[in-house]
Amino acid sequence: MFDHFDANKDGNIAYAEFVNVLKSDITNERLSIVKRAWQHLSGGADEVAFEELVAKYNAPAHPRVTSREKKAETVMNDFVTLMGEKAPQGAITEEAFISYYADCNAVLPSDRETYFIDVILKTWGLQGGADAVSASKVQEIEDVIFEKIRQRTHGADDEGKTMRKVFKHFDLDGFGTIDFGEFKKSLETIGCQFKDFEMRAVFEKFDKDGNNKLDYEEFSNGLALRGSGNNPNVNPVFGLKREPPNQVLDKVLSVLKKRGANGIRGLGIVFRRMDNNGDRKMDRHEFMWGLRENGHSLTPSEFERIFKYFDKNNDGKISYDEFLRGIRGDMNDNRKALVMLAYGKLDNTGDGIVDINDMVNAYDVSFHPKYKTGEMSKADVLNEFMAQWDTVEKDGKITKAEFIEYYTDVSASIDDDEYFELMIRNAWHIAGGSG
Repeated sequence: MFDHFDANKDGNIAYAEFVNVLKSDITNERLSIVKRAWQHLSGGADEVAFEELVAKYNAPAHPRVTSREKKAETVMNDFVTLMGEKAPQGAITEEAFISYYADCNAVLPSDRETYFIDVILKTWGLQGGADAVSASKVQEIEDVIFEKIRQRTHGADDEGKTMRKVFKHFDLDGFGTIDFGEFKKSLETIGCQFKDFEMRAVFEKFDKDGNNKLDYEEFSNGLALRGSGNNPNVNPVFGLKREPPNQVLDKVLSVLKKRGANGIRGLGIVFRRMDNNGDRKMDRHEFMWGLRENGHSLTPSEFERIFKYFDKNNDGKISYDEFLRGIRGDMNDNRKALVMLAYGKLDNTGDGIVDINDMVNAYDVSFHPKYKTGEMSKADVLNEFMAQWDTVEKDGKITKAEFIEYYTDVSASIDDDEYFELMIRNAWHIAGGSG
């Protein structure tokens, strides 16, 4: 190593060059969580006042403080001193913020990856997620979960059925979904002990639409399929081999796309209105009339293909949330990042809740296609926009999950990524677009 840095072979090496190499050798996982912290703190701004950053730094939550290795005052003083060196003008830029953590990275070897991430999550009050844990670590956790379930699977059962029974115990409302807290308790019940942010990474991998609800049938299906490879006599019970009726789904989606950004949203509103008992499920009759009311003309065979595919447990009911997800698909990572950026700009307090009136006041209707053509007035556009919200709870507040759900619906009607980005940036005045 010495010879490598002793370029002119004079028996000396440049200290600065050596340190810079150590600082630049930061893994993608570490860099990703640092950038996520910056986005959380800056809300999309180019810089943050140093005093504001200090006020948000939660030294008492630092792992070395909670383990009583250090005092909170010591950790805070170190942070103020070292981060302060990056703010000669009294403000911290993204480059300076990354530089500070590159310094931290230089003294933490690769086997301290979890500690490095834990420090950032806890001191900045972030929740763990898929971008906080490497793909290999997520796979390792999934392997452990499978092994724990395999050990509890007996007789003619398969691993999917065993996992489903565990999840169902914590599914108190019987909707077929569980939130992160219930997911965590389920894993702890079978003996899985991981850090919260590691479990959240697995949870978010299977939480397809980012609404903090995991369809545990789907999760259990994966275990059933994996288990069937270990035991040829076991046939997974969850209908994994069913082919999705893509032609029929595309037929429904083509009608919704013609209605613009709120097409899928409108179908969801029809379903929710018909859901009298609030279980977010529909029987054959309700589902058929919901589609007809929304203007979809399907043949009897097309209707049956859709219904049977989404009636996963053959109880004569389907989850309309799952049906809508099947129609719209998922947002890609770039689109989801833009949506999160917009919400971060609106969520001034950082508490994950935005007042609907504040959001409407911030919404720029001037770029709406029908406003530009004169088909709709500003009031018409705003009224239409407001009608799309408060779909989970009528409280005048918009949560991050509701915001993501709205734009996942909108995303399904927009094929071009660049147009989607332009729409988001223009609507919320985010730097980088033309608005």
